[in-house]
Formats: sequence, C-alpha cells, structure tokens
Amino acid sequence: MATADPATDLPIVTSDTDKKSRAPDMPDPSLFWKWVGRATRPVWGWILVGLGIILIIVGYLGISREALVAKQLPYLISGGIGGLALVGFGAMLVGTEDLKRTQERIDELEDLVADLHAVLLSRPDAPTPSSNGDSGSQYADGASTTLLALPGGSSYHRADCSMIHGKREAKPVTASAARRQGLKPCRLCEPQTASVRA
Repeated sequence: MATADPATDLPIVTSDTDKKSRAPDMPDPSLFWKWVGRATRPVWGWILVGLGIILIIVGYLGISREALVAKQLPYLISGGIGGLALVGFGAMLVGTEDLKRTQERIDELEDLVADLHAVLLSRPDAPTPSSNGDSGSQYADGASTTLLALPGGSSYHRADCSMIHGKREAKPVTASAARRQGLKPCRLCEPQTASVRA
C-alpha cells in the first residue's frame, strides 16, 4: 500500500515485504530513479554531442593524412558516421527534454488560466454567459442602455461608464448615429452588447 509523504509529496510504500528492507518513511525508489534519469538526460545529451564532435574532428584529421581511399574508409566510418550518429542522438536527448519541459510549462499555465477563469466567474458581479455565447445581460433594463458620447470624442459609452461619469457635456446618441459618426464602442463599458439588446 502506498501513501503520500506530506513533506515531499512522494508516495511511501508500506507493504510488509518492503518494511524489512527499507526504513518505513523512505519514499518510493522508482520515483527517485525516474527523477535522476530525467534530470541527467540533458547532461548525457550534451556529453554525447561533444563526443560526436570530437569523433568527427578525429575522423577528418585521419582522412586528411591518408592519400589512399582504402586507408581513409576506417576514419570515415568510425569518425564521420559514428560522430554524426552521436551528435544526432545527443541532440535528440537534449531536444526532447526541452520539449517536455516546455509542454509542462504550457500545461501549468493553462491550468492557472482555467483556475483564474473559474474564480472570476464565481464572483457575484460576474457576467453570466447566454445561450449564444455573449455575456449575459447584466444591463438589460432600459435605463442602463442609454448611450452617451462626448463632443469631439472618438467613442460612445453606456450611461453608467466611469469614463464619462461627472462629465456634463456628454450627449445622448443612438448606436446607429454613433456608428455613422465613426465613433467606436468604449473598451471599458462595452456598450455594443447593450445597444444590440436594446
């Protein structure tokens, strides 16, 4: 039976046969060796790349010293082809581990975004999604769908928008008139959803 050690989050194996061979609070050794293999994989990859480059250089130097093709072939096979194989295998070890780490980081970020999304939607002032995918109508009453625009401004707003709060020069405008004047919807209050529902 395995339980989790709260200090390390590693499972502790507590079977009867393992108690005699190991201390009871020892983590599972398979997880340790998995971690060792994963942590040393890039190191072994770089070592193999270095050895491959050395073999290629030795092969080149051996080929360049020999005039006969028959004497160049052993250098070509052992140095050139063997060196290229080691470089390729080492690069694969390094590259796949980097890809695994990048994928784990992306998965972690996706989980964090999902958690943040869930927290934001659990707030009492969060919009509720409607059946067509737009945010729910929090401002469905007629008073909050009144659109206002400032003279000389470049956007139109809802009446409850903080961008125009306290500005007496704001004039009422319809959504179609605002679009004809080239006004854009405010990014803060998003009046286009309110004007579509009105």
